[in-house]
Amino acid sequence: MGKSRIRKPRHLTALAAAALAFGVLAGTGTSAQAATAQGYVNGWDWEDDDWADEGLVSTTHHSNSGAAGLWQFVLWADGYLTEADVDCKFGPKTEAATKKWQARFLGASQADGVVGNKTFGAASQRLGRTAWSGNATMTYGSKTLGRSLTDGSYFFQTNYTNGFVVANYNSAANCR
Repeated sequence: MGKSRIRKPRHLTALAAAALAFGVLAGTGTSAQAATAQGYVNGWDWEDDDWADEGLVSTTHHSNSGAAGLWQFVLWADGYLTEADVDCKFGPKTEAATKKWQARFLGASQADGVVGNKTFGAASQRLGRTAWSGNATMTYGSKTLGRSLTDGSYFFQTNYTNGFVVANYNSAANCR
């Protein structure tokens, strides 16, 4: 048997507590499905392949959306953007940061500035789960985000958002 991927939580984070209080996290999951058909970045089961079936996010695809914000969250966690840059708008600065991220994690030949299943998939291999008992508190690097157990949707919050942002492909609700 391989080692368990579930890490015991050291404490309940504010993100998980707030999400639970708002009823965002509840229920059980099913098998993974392509998220663009559902309208948001989602995942089930083990987190390291959650994002491998995602749609496109770029300056021309879902450029003003919670999905773009989630990608910016990844770039912030990896040091390619600042927290203030997470505004759910995939513009030239996010595109340049994406190319640098892709060159590092996928190789220079893959650095096209478009986030699709290969780029999202590589990022999802860096996801971790810190709690899984009635809620899903996830980490990407040193940053905390959430995943709903009801529908698998990912959500996050920064000091610059207006509450939780669902990684929706067609909405930038709660973004600046």
